Amino acid sequence: MEKIVEVKSENRSIDLIVDKYPDTCPLCHKGIEPISYGGFLSEDHTKTEITFQCPCSDCQHLFIGYYEGIPIPGNSGTKFMLNHLAPVSYEPRDFGKIVNSISKDFVEIYNQSEQAENLRLLEIAGPGYRKSLEFLIKDYIISKEPDEKEDIKDLFLGIVISNYVKDSRIQATAKRAAWLGNDETHYYRKWKNKDLSDLKILIELTVHWIESVQLTEEYEKSMS
Repeated sequence: MEKIVEVKSENRSIDLIVDKYPDTCPLCHKGIEPISYGGFLSEDHTKTEITFQCPCSDCQHLFIGYYEGIPIPGNSGTKFMLNHLAPVSYEPRDFGKIVNSISKDFVEIYNQSEQAENLRLLEIAGPGYRKSLEFLIKDYIISKEPDEKEDIKDLFLGIVISNYVKDSRIQATAKRAAWLGNDETHYYRKWKNKDLSDLKILIELTVHWIESVQLTEEYEKSMS
Protein backbone atom coordinates (compact mmCIF):
# COMPACT_ATOMS: atom_id res chain seq x y z
CA MET A 1 0.00 0.00 0.00
CA GLU A 2 1.34 3.43 -0.99
CA LYS A 3 2.49 5.72 1.81
CA ILE A 4 3.26 9.42 2.04
CA VAL A 5 6.42 10.10 4.01
CA GLU A 6 8.13 13.34 5.03
CA VAL A 7 11.79 13.61 4.04
CA LYS A 8 14.49 16.29 4.14
CA SER A 9 15.60 17.82 0.87
CA GLU A 10 17.93 20.82 0.60
CA ASN A 11 17.19 22.01 4.15
CA ARG A 12 13.43 21.77 3.77
CA SER A 13 10.81 19.10 4.34
CA ILE A 14 8.79 17.62 1.48
CA ASP A 15 6.30 14.78 1.15
CA LEU A 16 7.12 11.79 -1.07
CA ILE A 17 5.03 8.87 -2.27
CA VAL A 18 6.59 5.48 -1.57
CA ASP A 19 5.15 2.21 -2.83
CA LYS A 20 5.16 0.54 0.60
CA TYR A 21 6.75 0.23 3.99
CA PRO A 22 8.71 -2.96 4.75
CA ASP A 23 6.51 -5.64 6.32
CA THR A 24 9.33 -7.73 7.80
CA CYS A 25 12.10 -6.58 10.12
CA PRO A 26 15.50 -7.33 8.51
CA LEU A 27 17.02 -7.92 11.96
CA CYS A 28 14.52 -10.04 13.90
CA HIS A 29 12.69 -11.31 10.76
CA LYS A 30 9.25 -10.88 12.31
CA GLY A 31 6.28 -9.50 10.42
CA ILE A 32 5.83 -5.86 11.44
CA GLU A 33 4.24 -2.50 10.80
CA PRO A 34 7.38 -0.37 11.24
CA ILE A 35 7.60 3.06 12.81
CA SER A 36 8.86 5.66 10.33
CA TYR A 37 11.13 8.53 11.36
CA GLY A 38 11.31 10.16 7.94
CA GLY A 39 14.34 10.29 5.71
CA PHE A 40 16.49 12.14 3.21
CA LEU A 41 16.18 12.70 -0.52
CA SER A 42 19.29 12.51 -2.71
CA GLU A 43 20.53 15.66 -4.43
CA ASP A 44 19.43 14.40 -7.84
CA HIS A 45 15.99 13.47 -6.43
CA THR A 46 16.24 9.88 -7.70
CA LYS A 47 16.74 8.06 -4.41
CA THR A 48 15.60 8.34 -0.83
CA GLU A 49 16.55 6.65 2.43
CA ILE A 50 13.94 6.27 5.17
CA THR A 51 14.69 5.35 8.78
CA PHE A 52 12.42 2.77 10.39
CA GLN A 53 12.17 1.17 13.81
CA CYS A 54 10.97 -2.35 14.55
CA PRO A 55 8.04 -2.15 17.00
CA CYS A 56 8.65 -5.62 18.50
CA SER A 57 9.49 -5.28 22.20
CA ASP A 58 12.36 -7.76 21.98
CA CYS A 59 13.93 -6.00 18.98
CA GLN A 60 13.18 -2.26 18.55
CA HIS A 61 16.24 -1.82 16.33
CA LEU A 62 16.52 0.90 13.71
CA PHE A 63 17.03 0.06 10.04
CA ILE A 64 17.00 1.92 6.73
CA GLY A 65 14.81 1.41 3.69
CA TYR A 66 16.47 2.33 0.39
CA TYR A 67 14.05 3.54 -2.31
CA GLU A 68 14.51 4.15 -6.03
CA GLY A 69 12.43 6.83 -7.81
CA ILE A 70 10.39 6.14 -10.95
CA PRO A 71 8.27 8.68 -12.89
CA ILE A 72 4.51 8.47 -12.37
CA PRO A 73 2.83 7.96 -15.80
CA GLY A 74 0.83 10.99 -16.88
CA ASN A 75 2.14 12.97 -13.94
CA SER A 76 5.15 15.18 -13.29
CA GLY A 77 5.78 13.52 -9.95
CA THR A 78 7.90 10.57 -8.85
CA LYS A 79 7.03 7.45 -6.85
CA PHE A 80 9.73 5.73 -4.84
CA MET A 81 9.97 1.93 -4.86
CA LEU A 82 11.49 -0.06 -2.00
CA ASN A 83 14.76 -1.57 -3.23
CA HIS A 84 16.37 -3.10 -0.13
CA LEU A 85 16.85 -2.82 3.63
CA ALA A 86 19.97 -2.53 5.77
CA PRO A 87 21.40 -3.72 8.02
CA VAL A 88 20.26 -7.32 7.59
CA SER A 89 20.66 -10.09 10.12
CA TYR A 90 21.14 -13.35 8.26
CA GLU A 91 18.94 -16.31 9.17
CA PRO A 92 20.06 -19.57 7.50
CA ARG A 93 17.34 -21.45 5.66
CA ASP A 94 16.35 -24.86 7.00
CA PHE A 95 15.88 -27.20 4.04
CA GLY A 96 14.66 -30.08 6.15
CA LYS A 97 15.69 -33.66 6.75
CA ILE A 98 15.46 -35.01 3.20
CA VAL A 99 17.60 -32.37 1.50
CA ASN A 100 20.14 -32.35 4.35
CA SER A 101 20.50 -36.11 4.04
CA ILE A 102 21.11 -35.81 0.29
CA SER A 103 23.54 -32.88 0.23
CA LYS A 104 24.75 -30.90 3.23
CA ASP A 105 27.12 -29.12 0.86
CA PHE A 106 24.15 -27.80 -1.13
CA VAL A 107 22.57 -26.40 2.04
CA GLU A 108 25.82 -24.72 3.12
CA ILE A 109 26.60 -23.22 -0.30
CA TYR A 110 23.01 -22.02 -0.85
CA ASN A 111 22.91 -20.31 2.54
CA GLN A 112 26.27 -18.64 1.96
CA SER A 113 24.99 -17.41 -1.42
CA GLU A 114 21.84 -16.03 0.15
CA GLN A 115 23.91 -14.24 2.77
CA ALA A 116 25.97 -12.65 -0.03
CA GLU A 117 22.72 -11.59 -1.73
CA ASN A 118 21.46 -10.00 1.49
CA LEU A 119 24.69 -8.01 1.62
CA ARG A 120 24.03 -6.85 -1.98
CA LEU A 121 27.03 -8.84 -3.26
CA LEU A 122 25.01 -9.94 -6.26
CA GLU A 123 27.94 -10.76 -8.54
CA ILE A 124 29.07 -13.30 -5.94
CA ALA A 125 25.63 -14.60 -5.01
CA GLY A 126 24.72 -15.69 -8.55
CA PRO A 127 27.69 -18.03 -9.12
CA GLY A 128 27.17 -19.32 -5.58
CA TYR A 129 23.59 -20.36 -6.31
CA ARG A 130 24.82 -22.04 -9.50
CA LYS A 131 27.40 -23.99 -7.50
CA SER A 132 24.78 -25.03 -4.93
CA LEU A 133 22.61 -26.44 -7.74
CA GLU A 134 25.50 -28.55 -9.04
CA PHE A 135 26.10 -30.05 -5.61
CA LEU A 136 22.39 -30.75 -5.13
CA ILE A 137 21.96 -32.55 -8.46
CA LYS A 138 25.22 -34.50 -8.36
CA ASP A 139 24.78 -35.57 -4.73
CA TYR A 140 21.18 -36.57 -5.49
CA ILE A 141 22.23 -38.74 -8.42
CA ILE A 142 25.15 -40.24 -6.47
CA SER A 143 22.69 -41.18 -3.69
CA LYS A 144 20.73 -43.10 -6.33
CA GLU A 145 23.68 -44.55 -8.23
CA PRO A 146 26.68 -44.69 -5.89
CA ASP A 147 28.65 -46.86 -8.33
CA GLU A 148 28.61 -43.95 -10.81
CA LYS A 149 30.10 -41.49 -8.30
CA GLU A 150 33.48 -40.94 -9.93
CA ASP A 151 31.98 -40.46 -13.38
CA ILE A 152 29.29 -38.08 -12.16
CA LYS A 153 31.81 -35.96 -10.26
CA ASP A 154 33.70 -35.22 -13.50
CA LEU A 155 30.75 -34.60 -15.83
CA PHE A 156 29.31 -31.21 -16.75
CA LEU A 157 26.13 -30.44 -14.83
CA GLY A 158 24.02 -30.28 -18.00
CA ILE A 159 25.10 -33.79 -19.00
CA VAL A 160 24.26 -35.16 -15.54
CA ILE A 161 20.80 -33.58 -15.69
CA SER A 162 20.09 -34.89 -19.21
CA ASN A 163 21.54 -38.38 -18.79
CA TYR A 164 20.98 -39.30 -15.15
CA VAL A 165 17.91 -37.43 -13.84
CA LYS A 166 14.94 -39.71 -14.51
CA ASP A 167 12.04 -37.67 -13.14
CA SER A 168 10.80 -35.26 -15.83
CA ARG A 169 9.83 -32.55 -13.30
CA ILE A 170 13.25 -32.53 -11.63
CA GLN A 171 14.91 -32.55 -15.02
CA ALA A 172 12.79 -29.68 -16.37
CA THR A 173 13.42 -27.32 -13.45
CA ALA A 174 17.06 -28.31 -12.89
CA LYS A 175 17.88 -27.83 -16.57
CA ARG A 176 16.46 -24.32 -16.58
CA ALA A 177 18.12 -23.48 -13.28
CA ALA A 178 21.42 -24.57 -14.82
CA TRP A 179 20.80 -22.29 -17.83
CA LEU A 180 20.25 -19.27 -15.60
CA GLY A 181 23.10 -20.32 -13.31
CA ASN A 182 25.44 -20.38 -16.29
CA ASP A 183 24.37 -16.81 -17.10
CA GLU A 184 25.62 -15.82 -13.64
CA THR A 185 29.10 -17.16 -14.41
CA HIS A 186 29.54 -16.33 -18.11
CA TYR A 187 30.62 -13.08 -19.79
CA TYR A 188 27.60 -13.08 -22.11
CA ARG A 189 24.09 -13.26 -20.62
CA LYS A 190 21.72 -15.35 -22.76
CA TRP A 191 18.51 -15.06 -20.71
CA LYS A 192 18.30 -11.26 -20.48
CA ASN A 193 14.69 -11.26 -19.27
CA LYS A 194 15.47 -13.47 -16.26
CA ASP A 195 17.35 -12.60 -13.08
CA LEU A 196 18.55 -13.95 -9.75
CA SER A 197 15.02 -14.33 -8.39
CA ASP A 198 14.13 -16.64 -11.30
CA LEU A 199 17.21 -18.75 -10.62
CA LYS A 200 16.22 -19.08 -6.96
CA ILE A 201 12.65 -20.06 -7.87
CA LEU A 202 13.90 -22.79 -10.20
CA ILE A 203 16.28 -24.12 -7.54
CA GLU A 204 13.42 -24.17 -5.02
CA LEU A 205 11.23 -26.02 -7.51
CA THR A 206 14.02 -28.54 -8.06
CA VAL A 207 14.30 -29.04 -4.30
CA HIS A 208 10.52 -29.46 -4.10
CA TRP A 209 10.40 -32.16 -6.77
CA ILE A 210 13.38 -34.01 -5.29
CA GLU A 211 11.64 -34.03 -1.89
CA SER A 212 8.40 -35.23 -3.51
CA VAL A 213 10.13 -38.08 -5.33
CA GLN A 214 12.03 -39.13 -2.21
CA LEU A 215 8.90 -39.11 -0.04
CA THR A 216 6.95 -41.04 -2.65
CA GLU A 217 9.65 -43.71 -2.85
CA GLU A 218 9.84 -43.97 0.94
CA TYR A 219 6.08 -44.55 1.24
CA GLU A 220 6.07 -47.02 -1.64
CA LYS A 221 8.80 -48.98 0.10
CA SER A 222 7.26 -48.85 3.59
CA MET A 223 3.76 -49.73 2.34
CA SER A 224 4.56 -52.34 -0.30
